[in-house]
Amino acid sequence: MRKSSTPEDKQALSLESQEDESKKIVEFHKLPPFVATFSESKSAKEAYQRKYFSQMMKLIHSGKVDSIVCWKLDRLARNMTEGGLLIDLLSTGVLKAIMTHDKVYYPDDNVLMMAVEFGQGNQFIKDLSVNVKRGQEKKARMGIPHGVATLGFLNDKTEEKGNRKWLVDKKRLGVIKELFEMFLTNTYSAGKLYKHAIKELKLTTIKRKKIGGALITPSRIYEILKDPIYAGFFIQGGIRYELDKSLPRLINEDQHYKIKMILSKKNIPKTQTHNTTFAGFLSSEEGNFIGQDVKFQLICDCKYKFAYRGRTHCPNCGKEIAELENPKYLDFTYYYNVKKKKQQLDYRSISEVKITKELVDYADKNLTFSTDFADWSKKYITELKNREMNDSIFTKQREIADKGDYEAKKARLRVMLRDEQITDEEYRSDLSVLDKQYSVTAPATTGIDWYSRMNEIVDLTVSLKEVLENGTLQAKRNILSKLGSNLIWNDKILSIHNDKAIDKLVEGLNCAKSNRRMFEPKNFSYGIRVEMEKEGILAPSFPQIISKLRG
Repeated sequence: MRKSSTPEDKQALSLESQEDESKKIVEFHKLPPFVATFSESKSAKEAYQRKYFSQMMKLIHSGKVDSIVCWKLDRLARNMTEGGLLIDLLSTGVLKAIMTHDKVYYPDDNVLMMAVEFGQGNQFIKDLSVNVKRGQEKKARMGIPHGVATLGFLNDKTEEKGNRKWLVDKKRLGVIKELFEMFLTNTYSAGKLYKHAIKELKLTTIKRKKIGGALITPSRIYEILKDPIYAGFFIQGGIRYELDKSLPRLINEDQHYKIKMILSKKNIPKTQTHNTTFAGFLSSEEGNFIGQDVKFQLICDCKYKFAYRGRTHCPNCGKEIAELENPKYLDFTYYYNVKKKKQQLDYRSISEVKITKELVDYADKNLTFSTDFADWSKKYITELKNREMNDSIFTKQREIADKGDYEAKKARLRVMLRDEQITDEEYRSDLSVLDKQYSVTAPATTGIDWYSRMNEIVDLTVSLKEVLENGTLQAKRNILSKLGSNLIWNDKILSIHNDKAIDKLVEGLNCAKSNRRMFEPKNFSYGIRVEMEKEGILAPSFPQIISKLRG
C-alpha cells in the first residue's frame, strides 16, 4: 500500500482505507493471512527510493511471498523500472498473482495490460511535473515564489490554489525589519541578534498543523538575513524574478549583498572584484585609468580595528569573529591614479564619500528643479514641439507649391524654345535664373529626438540629488550614464563634465539666474511663477535655456 504524496492525488484512498480494502480482497478470495503488510507515503516516481518496497522484493525473492494484494497497480509503482520488475516476477511465475480491487493478474495473462497501467502511472507523473513547473513559473512571473510564504508574509488562503498571493504578516514583518536595521548598524553579530530576537522581540515561526509556533532558531536568523526576498527579488529555477510590487521591501539590494558578504566567507571571492559606484566614470587629466581600492575593516569588542576579510579571529585578542558581541563593520572606497602607483610616483586618492558630496553639491547648484518648474518646463517643451511641427507642415506645403510653380515655368520655357520664341542661349540663361530663384536649402537634421531627450533631462533634474544621496549603487550608475558624466581627477581637484545637452542646460540656467535675480529652479513655485508673469520676467527665461540646450 502506498499513499501518494502529491496534492493532486488526494482522491486516492488513505493508507487505512487501502488496508481495509485489501482485507476484503483476502476474504473474497479466501486467502491465507498476510505474511507482511507494507505501508508508506514516499513518492513512487523514482526507482529504488522506497524502503518498504525493497523489503517486499526481498521477501518475494526469498520465496516467503508469492502473491501481492493492493488497491491498484499504481500503488505498487509509478516508474517503469520497478513496474518492469513486478511484470518479470509475475511472468516467470515467481509471483503467482497480483490482486487489486477490480482485477487479478496471473502469470499466464498478457502482461501488456500491466505494462499499460504502469506506463499510465509513469506518464501521469511526467504530466504532473510539467504542469506543476508551468504553474510555478507563471506564479513567479506574478512576483510570488511557490510554496510556503517566507517568515513575515502569509499565504492568502482565500484564493484558489495556484493563484494564491502573499499577504503581510503584520505581527512578524515589523520585527524582522527591526532585526535588519539593527544588523545594518554594524554593531550586532548574528548571534547577538538571535538573543535579542528571542528575549526581547519574542519572534516565533508560524503555527501550522504539526509544526511551528516556537521561538526561532539561530539558523533561522541566518536564513532571514541572507534571504533576497526582503530586498524585493527571488531566484527560482536559476532565473531571477522581482517580488510583487504590492509587497514591502525591508532592505535594498546593496544592503542585501553587504549582509551576505559579512555573514559568509564563501561570498568573498579569492580574486577580489568589487562593484563600485564610480568605476568607469573616472579618469585622470592625461586619460589614465583611475582604479578603486575597497577596504573592509572590523572594530572588535576589544576596540582593535583590523581588515577582517580572510580572517576568522581578532588578531589582537584572538576572539572568534562570529562570537563577537558588538562588532562594528566598516567599509571605505578610494580612487587613485593606477599608472602613477605602478610607476611609484606620488599620487593622491579621493574617497567615494567625497566624490558623492561634490556631485550632490553640483546637482543642487546646477541641476535641481522643483516639481512646479519641471511641470512648467515640460509644458513649454510640448508647446515648442507643437510649434515646430506646425512650422514644418507650413514649410512643406510651401515647398510643394513652389515646386509646382517651378515645374510650370520650366514647361513654359520649353514651349517658348520649341516655338522659337527664344534662342538656346536665352533658354539656358532664363533656366539658370529660375533654378536660383527656386533653390531650396534643406534644413540640417541631427537625427536626434530632441523632444524626448529634453523631457528625459527634465525628469533627471527632479530626482538627481535624491538618487545621488540615497539611491542604490546601480541607480547611481544609471543616472550618471544618463547624464553622460565624465569625472576628471588630477590628484587635487575633481572636475565634472557631462553630455553636451546637460552642459548647455547648466549654461542656460546660469545665464538666466544672472539676468533675473528671482529665477531659481529648485525653489520655483506656482506663486513665484504668477509673480514673475505679472512682472513680465518669466516669459524670456525658459526660451533662453532651451536655445542653449538645442544649440
